[in-house]
Amino acid sequence: MVDWPKDLVRDIARRRCVIVIGSGVSGQAIGTNGTKPPTWHKFLTDCNDQLPKGPQKHIKNAIDEGDLLNACEWLQNQYQHSWTEKLRDAFSAPKFVPTDVHKSIARLDTRILFSLNFEDILDRALQEVHGGTCVTKRYYDEGVSEFLRGTNRYLVKVHGSLDETEKIIFTQKQYAEARIKAAAFYNAFDSALMTHTFLFLGAGTRDPDINLVLENQNFTYSRSHPHYFLAPICSMHQDLKKSLRGNRNLEVVEYDKIDCNYSGFVQAIATLLEQVDAEREGLAKSLEW
Repeated sequence: MVDWPKDLVRDIARRRCVIVIGSGVSGQAIGTNGTKPPTWHKFLTDCNDQLPKGPQKHIKNAIDEGDLLNACEWLQNQYQHSWTEKLRDAFSAPKFVPTDVHKSIARLDTRILFSLNFEDILDRALQEVHGGTCVTKRYYDEGVSEFLRGTNRYLVKVHGSLDETEKIIFTQKQYAEARIKAAAFYNAFDSALMTHTFLFLGAGTRDPDINLVLENQNFTYSRSHPHYFLAPICSMHQDLKKSLRGNRNLEVVEYDKIDCNYSGFVQAIATLLEQVDAEREGLAKSLEW
């Protein structure tokens, strides 16, 4: 059972929440022969193991130490023009199908969704639930900041998409370049943090871009309302939780993952959807929007 904060449920119901989707959400999908999208750690490990000259020890060490940005850069250099094929073979070719949890997230109908993933699993769930009314933007698109004041539903691909693999953000250098070349998006991201509550689902705590924006916002507006980060029970020690709240203004909401398939995550989102629907029914009766 998840103790969803009442103010978070209220903000989602009023469409004052931005939901940020990470790889943990994509991991719920199932593709050909029962395959699931690989984690970034597994994908890089597989790429290293499949190098024509055999696994590179320094790349393996980087992956094992969690230095995925450097590991990715080195692998990208090794594969060169074949890198796009590796990506699409792993994240597109298995034909991953959106599941009930993807559709539940779509039905939360928050108006603005940020995806840290570059495949299109959630994209298809949104189109199915909302009948093609969701506008997809990538961080580098002109007019990406439309989501701030537009009246449509928006899915913003924070790291790019498989449609244009050369613009996917993988490495430290690419993160740094994106902050300059896509300044309009990051300015809009900053503005959204000031006006909306953010909820992170299936995300990690190491994304350089997200961390920088959150930390800047937190220390500039130190008394602002918290954002929320969903995580399995016992996956974080108390010191990390305190650091996330103190440095990034992230309040951790915990759920019981139940099993290795994280079926507890599915239940947690279903519970959230029930509470949001109930809140919206109350708002519709009171007209106190």
